[in-house]
Order: sequence, then C-alpha cells, then structure tokens
Amino acid sequence: MLENGYLRIGSWRGAPLRVHWTMPVGAFLFGRAQFVPVFWAAFFLIVLWHELGHAAMVRRFRHRVVSVDVTGIGGLCRWAGSATPYERSLIAWGGVAAQALLLVVALGVRLLLGPPTSALFGQIEWAAIQWNLTLIGLNLLPLPPFDGREAWGFFRLWLERRRGQRVLEQILRKPGARKPNPRPHDDSGSRELADKLARIAEEARRARRGE
Repeated sequence: MLENGYLRIGSWRGAPLRVHWTMPVGAFLFGRAQFVPVFWAAFFLIVLWHELGHAAMVRRFRHRVVSVDVTGIGGLCRWAGSATPYERSLIAWGGVAAQALLLVVALGVRLLLGPPTSALFGQIEWAAIQWNLTLIGLNLLPLPPFDGREAWGFFRLWLERRRGQRVLEQILRKPGARKPNPRPHDDSGSRELADKLARIAEEARRARRGE
C-alpha cells in the first residue's frame, strides 16, 4: 500500500527502503522514452546504491537513518542527528563515493571484457558508465538540492582543522608551554613509619628483659 506516494520494499539496518510512484516515470524518461527494462532496473539500483552510500556515512558518525527513498528524479536519505559541518560534508560525499566505486568496477569490466556483445549488456553498461557518470556530475553541482552544496565544503573544513592543529602544535612547542616537572619523591612518610616500627621493636625487647 502506498503511503504518501511511497511503497516500502524492505529495510536497511532497521530503516525502511521506499520507492516513490514517480520512479518508473523517471526511469522511462532517463531511458530516452525507449523500451529498455534492463536500464530501468539499473537506474533504480544506482539511485538506491547512491542513497545507501549516504546512509552508511550517517551510521559511521553514529546518527540515525530514518528512511532511504528512491524517486523518479533521484533519491533521498532521510536521517536525524546533531552532525557537525565536517560530518555533514562527508555524509554528502557518501553517495558520490558509492557511485564512483561502481563506476570503477564497470570500467574495469569493460577493460577486461571489451565492449558489450548484446543489447542486454549494452543497457547495463549504459547505466553503469554513461548515466552513472552523468549523475555523479549533477550531484556535485554546488547548488541545492544537490550534494555538492555541502560536499565541497569538506576541503575548506579540512584545511581549517589542519590549521588549528598546527597552531596548537606551535603553542605546545613554546618554552613557556613545557610540561611541569614531575613532583619530587617524598619519602618522609616512609621514614616516619620505619622509626615507629623501630621504637615498637625496642619496647618489645625491653619488655622481655623486664626493664
């Protein structure tokens, strides 16, 4: 049953996997309005793989994945948590990184096996290489609602973190920032205890002698 236009098809680590009713429409349009069912399936799997890349990064930073959705114009990983800007930028890169991994595998297969020898494999290659690469480029646009809006901020945040670490290291290297000398060992308590034991032993010897 559809709920707000979505059909639940499964779950991932407790989060529902959902498909919007517009997904078949989008697959048909991206498939150039041709009858290419293998491409349609690959379209769905690539979008799902992209969103699972986001979801994996969300869990990596111990936040909660609410749902993973696939629609006719892409997908959406809904999540909740108090993420830092640095974490949000890495979560944004998660989807593109997942697609890039798929692209490398597809290019490796093409290199080893050569061009596709059938229409079926041609549709798979079309989706895994050409369309996949196009989707990566679109997602890296620094505009909402694309991932590039937050993904590109990673490099600025990384430089700021490195700069902060260098400043801290310089402060710690200054002569005035030396660690305090360890506290000298104080054995006065041990000497007092030894003196008491000696007095007790002397009194015991005198008691035996009847002094």
